[in-house]
Amino acid sequence: MALAVGIDLGTTNTVVAVVKDGVAQTITDAQGHKLVPSVVAFHPSGSVLVGRGALERRLNDAPNTIYSVKRLIGRTWDSPEVQDARGKLPFELAEGPNGATQVRTRGNAYSLPEISAFVLRQVKAIAEAALGEPVVRSVITVPANFNDLQRATTKVAGRLAGLDVLRILNEPTAAALAYGPATKPRERVAVYDLGGGTFDITILDLSENVFEVLATAGDTALGGDDIDVIVAGRMAEDLLKKHRFDAAANPAAFGRLRILAEELKRTLSTRDVSTIEADDLVPADRGAALKWSFRMTRAELEWSSLALVERTFRVCNNALEAAGTPPSELERVILVGGAARMPMVARKVEQFFGKVPIVRINPDEVVALGAAIQASLLGRDKTQTKETAFHPRIAEASIIEAIPVEEAPPSIELDLPVVEGANAPSLPLVGATKGARPAMPGLVQSAGLPLVGAPVEAVKPAPAAASKTTTLPGVPAPKAMDFLPGGAGRRLVFDPPEPDIGAGDSSLVDLASAWPSVPPGAARSTPPAAPAAHVEGPAPVPALAPAPAPAPLPPPRRAPLLIDVTPHSLGVETAGGFCDVLIEANTPVPCDRSRAFATARDNQTTVTVRVSQGESKRFAENTCLGEVELSGIKAAPRGTTKIAVTFEIDADGILHVKARDGDTGHETTAHLQLLGAQSEPADLEAMRARQDAHPLVPLPR
Repeated sequence: MALAVGIDLGTTNTVVAVVKDGVAQTITDAQGHKLVPSVVAFHPSGSVLVGRGALERRLNDAPNTIYSVKRLIGRTWDSPEVQDARGKLPFELAEGPNGATQVRTRGNAYSLPEISAFVLRQVKAIAEAALGEPVVRSVITVPANFNDLQRATTKVAGRLAGLDVLRILNEPTAAALAYGPATKPRERVAVYDLGGGTFDITILDLSENVFEVLATAGDTALGGDDIDVIVAGRMAEDLLKKHRFDAAANPAAFGRLRILAEELKRTLSTRDVSTIEADDLVPADRGAALKWSFRMTRAELEWSSLALVERTFRVCNNALEAAGTPPSELERVILVGGAARMPMVARKVEQFFGKVPIVRINPDEVVALGAAIQASLLGRDKTQTKETAFHPRIAEASIIEAIPVEEAPPSIELDLPVVEGANAPSLPLVGATKGARPAMPGLVQSAGLPLVGAPVEAVKPAPAAASKTTTLPGVPAPKAMDFLPGGAGRRLVFDPPEPDIGAGDSSLVDLASAWPSVPPGAARSTPPAAPAAHVEGPAPVPALAPAPAPAPLPPPRRAPLLIDVTPHSLGVETAGGFCDVLIEANTPVPCDRSRAFATARDNQTTVTVRVSQGESKRFAENTCLGEVELSGIKAAPRGTTKIAVTFEIDADGILHVKARDGDTGHETTAHLQLLGAQSEPADLEAMRARQDAHPLVPLPR
């Protein structure tokens, strides 16, 4: 039986892995590369380059070289993320059918799943060349915080690439699977996943071979790419100062700077200082290229990216609160993602969670390896007994030495404007409450960075002798404070007024009393307990190393069991523009929930069920996923016809919606029309035709 592979479809790089002969291993191409850049270049000849060949064309053919689409996949054209990206990417984005986002290049328009499909076709070809057999079945990973549209469009990309997608798997869950079952009878683990374009934090409960996700949270617009943009901005300022060339206003030049910024960031993960030189950025008056160099220290890089890294811990707070787990109850913290290689990230993770994070498997490969393990389980011959022990080992090539975590770099001086007097920068603490008891280890706040909703007992400068933080001229020194779980990201909860039946645009009225619902996960709503003691000032940072392995448990008799959760609440629009939630965030999946509604108008014969994903009680403030229409309803006075709406979430985390007329028993046969997703047969055939029209450049031998 053909092998099933695991694919980590990343923002920056894509990795494919397989379990063969009981060993989970990353598949390399003919040159020995494990990472395939998620870059697609459309050549004038009509062929398509993917990977390293495409990466090189970003330098001289930026408008026709596409990258970083993972952040935009599944997002509608009018979404803030797409509109923001339009001014930052050198290639053209345009609105497509059904409100979808498209890429336009060389006179053609391509949906975002098509771009991802080119990348998947490339890694599929790499796997087939390495394994010597066709590769059809796969498990593809996505960020845990991906919504239904993003998951559905990722699955479409897999189908376009000729893959049978067995499962859409959350990236942190895949990483936990790669690290193996519990090392104790029961333990709780946090997976901190900072990739190129997204961030996820997942809290899991491990019991022998059961992997149960308690809570997950994330930010699909936060990752290493954002650090690259910040560094590229510093470079653009330097260019403007030295050569009067505004690279920030030139998409092609700024795209070149982003490539140089990524190279600089990687170098500074192992060095204290690095210099980048380029002679093809600024055209001189006489046609000769001007030479330009840019020098940056690791301390400058860390100061520039500090606010982004600290932003991840606000997301961590939400996950810890949802899981009802304080950091002191965690047995392990696993570090995942390419951006996690930055020494500062490991230091901050250790300070926040109060324990040294574990990095034993290559952070770039661990998600693909976990996906391969899940693929091997789902793709096994059905004649195999479920009682068969299955616990593959990770190939030695993917086991790495511990990432060294050094102390923070010494103080530096940056070329920043000095603002004095009344206009000096302040340290706003939005929602801070004096006198509140500290509940978590201290976190250093950078100057000018607000920490939303963080109660503090006092804001005091860290002791000068123990401080390792950076000081800047004209900027107040960073100050130590406590970061309370659940403080950040709390939404304003309000009780909406009783809607007038028939008011608003929705054709439904909630009948909660007819179908009472108990919010799932109520038992986990207890706030985390505070640690017994609080120590002011930064804690000493030990070197990052694998935690000592306890005595191993007996190998599991059965294959690992994954119990994942849905990252967002799911609801329907009701009269008055409100959102009635059927499935709460962090509900274990697969699951289904039903609720009864009533017609909102007299003689109503058609009901449109509009579905959203998000935490707001106002429908318009959430992400609209689509709608289902139920027709043929018997005409009757408003409020008398009962409509049963059922939400079903499958193991991939993808939502299925149906509506049923309670009087006639008539049930809608239409599936959820995903807004912004091209999933109709005609759409898929058109996309397949475009894939067939563009052969990939053959892999080098």
